[in-house]
Amino acid sequence: MGIDIKNAVSEEFSFEKEKAVARKYAQRFQWEMILIGIGQACVWLSLWPLVMYGIIPLWMGFIVASFCACMSYLPSHEAQHGNYSRGDPKKRWIDALVGHITLVTLIYPYEILRVTHMKHHAYTNHDDKDPDFLTSNAKSAKDVVLMSLDGTSTDYEKYKEIFSSDAAFQKAFDKGVKVFLAYRAVLMLVVFLFPLQTLLLWWLPAKIGVVYTTLFFSYYPHIGTEIGRYKNTRFWQHWMPRYINHSMQLHFVHHLHPNIGHYDEPKAIEELKPFLIARGVPGAEQIPDRITYNPLIKI
Repeated sequence: MGIDIKNAVSEEFSFEKEKAVARKYAQRFQWEMILIGIGQACVWLSLWPLVMYGIIPLWMGFIVASFCACMSYLPSHEAQHGNYSRGDPKKRWIDALVGHITLVTLIYPYEILRVTHMKHHAYTNHDDKDPDFLTSNAKSAKDVVLMSLDGTSTDYEKYKEIFSSDAAFQKAFDKGVKVFLAYRAVLMLVVFLFPLQTLLLWWLPAKIGVVYTTLFFSYYPHIGTEIGRYKNTRFWQHWMPRYINHSMQLHFVHHLHPNIGHYDEPKAIEELKPFLIARGVPGAEQIPDRITYNPLIKI
C-alpha cells in the first residue's frame, strides 16, 4: 500500500509547501551545464589534431581526455530530464543537442541512457526494474569498478525485454541502438587508422569516465537506502570538493525534484533542509545549514 505523502508529516512540512520551495529553483536557464557539456566535447575533439601534430604529447592528451570523459555525463543527465527546455517544445532541440554531443567522449547513445535513467527514477532500488540496481546496491566500490569495466553494469538489453510493453521506451531504445552501432563503426575505423591514439584518447578515457560516473551517480548516493520517495537516496560526505564529484552528495534532492537545476541545488537544499529532516531523508540531519563550493564536511 502506498504512503499518503500529504498526511505523512505535519502541515508545516506539507508536500505542497515542499513543491512550492522546489519550484523556485526550477526556473533558471542552465548555461553552466551547456558550457561544460559542449565545452568538454570541443576540448576532446581538439586533442586529436593537437596530438597528431605533436603540439602536445599523447600522455597529456590522455589525461585531458580522461577529465573530459568524467565531465561528460552530467550535462547529458540534465538533458535527459528536459531541464534545458523546461517543457517548451520550441527548446527541446537544446536537450537533444547537449544530450548527444556531450556523450561522444563516453561512447554512449543519449536515447538509451535517457529512457533507462527515467526507469531508474521510477523504480529506484527495485531489484527487477531499476537499471542501476546492480551498481547502486553493490557490495563495494571495487565491485562497481569491476562491473563498469566488464560491461555488466550497463546490461540494458535486459531492460528492453522487461519494459517490452512500453512503446515509448522501445522506440527510444531502438533509436539509441542505431547511434551505438554508429559509434562502434567509427571506433573501428579510427582504431584501424590510429590505434594508439584511439586507445589513449577515446577508448580508455571512456572506460575511466564510465567508472567515475557509475561510482558517483549510482553507487555512493544509494548505499544502504531503501525503496520509497524519501528513502531511496541519501546525503553523504566525501573528501573531494563538490565540483570534482559533481556534487553527488546532494543527489537526493534530484531524486525528489528532478527539475531543479544542478547548480541551483545547494540553495534549494538549504531551504528544504527542514522538510528533508521531517521526511526522514537518510543523512538529512548532517546537511550543513550553508552549502558552499568547498568540500562538504560535517559541521
